[in-house]
Amino acid sequence: MLPDPGIPVGGTKGASVHVAELTRAYVRAGHEVLLVAMRTAGPAPEGVDLQILDPGPLPQGPEHDHERIAATEWFFEEAVASVRDFAPDLVHERLSAFAGGGPHFAAVLGVRRLVEVNAPVIAERASRLRVADLDTAEGLERAALADARAVAVSAPLAGWARERGAAAAAVVPNGVDVDRFAPDAVASAVVRASLGLAGADVVGFIGSLKPWHGVDVLLDAAATLAARRFRLHVLVVGDGPDRPSLEVRATRRLEGRVHFVGAVPAAAIPAYLAAFDVAAAPYRAPATAVDFYFSPLKVVEAMAAARPVVASRFAPIEDLLAGHGSLVPPGDVPALAAAIDAALDDPDAAARATAGRQHAVRAHGWDAVVRQTLSAAFDPVGATQTAGARATAVPAGDQPGGLAAATGVAA
Repeated sequence: MLPDPGIPVGGTKGASVHVAELTRAYVRAGHEVLLVAMRTAGPAPEGVDLQILDPGPLPQGPEHDHERIAATEWFFEEAVASVRDFAPDLVHERLSAFAGGGPHFAAVLGVRRLVEVNAPVIAERASRLRVADLDTAEGLERAALADARAVAVSAPLAGWARERGAAAAAVVPNGVDVDRFAPDAVASAVVRASLGLAGADVVGFIGSLKPWHGVDVLLDAAATLAARRFRLHVLVVGDGPDRPSLEVRATRRLEGRVHFVGAVPAAAIPAYLAAFDVAAAPYRAPATAVDFYFSPLKVVEAMAAARPVVASRFAPIEDLLAGHGSLVPPGDVPALAAAIDAALDDPDAAARATAGRQHAVRAHGWDAVVRQTLSAAFDPVGATQTAGARATAVPAGDQPGGLAAATGVAA
């Protein structure tokens, strides 16, 4: 269930890609999938049935929050009829702002429900856009989580979900298409040649250019190395509000050695990543309600591409890397420079990067994400069987991860 007008099915933003990859993995695992959403920007993933329940145009701004609340209420009411004939074994719902109707929806259908938590949605929305009635918005968020089984992309978010009433919350980090991000020497050579980087030591960043992503820290770290690393270049893939100031910084400190290519199509990301000698994720400490709660796709994608990773030390990133990368204090220019220097000189870099890819395939491929997700939904330990649900748990030895026998998923 996707009761969020900001996440269209078939879209290119990260959340839309997450939905597409997850539902494809459900299908590969042998499950029938009905995807119920508010908006569409393209076709449903192959093998997935799609039901769009579009409430119509929704005005922007906090003064229109009540219309967003009414739209999500309408969405869940209409979804009952759409989903009833499908008779799912599991409702997989993405936690969304103002959407508190999931528990009643699942109860009416008599089906087990799992809530996917990707962010503290109301706190995040309030920090960016303001929320007109914070008490009502947070009340709906708590209603969505009350007594639910949840999966969260990081440990801080799992704790946050439990604090807001979730009966249980398992950590299932973001996944990666391990085939699409496989190492590709040809693509690397093409990108490097197009940018005049053949033979260069390339430190790369992929992501939006916003303050908390720490690209300024990366540029300062590279500047401290540039005087003795004559082949060092920085490749920045992405765009955002900080780009003008970052370009000025690069000109002053690293003229001719920083390459801003802007935003590129999602299909092109693996080729740029393949061109990196070191992938950097130099996040600054964010001022959020849940500390650093992200599960950065750039980290798992870099591991899948067998690229050495240097990143800021936050618990979710440390969990993702599981020892397959270097961690430094956020905002620490000398430490970041030293880690990049060491990664470029590491004689065992290739072997370490290969081990990182093996970990990404094993732990973070989308098929692994689905196994972990279904295990969280149907694990009998501490779980309460919802009245009327057709799914039954089976012993761990019968299916990988102790999954339940689920034949239909409403996502």
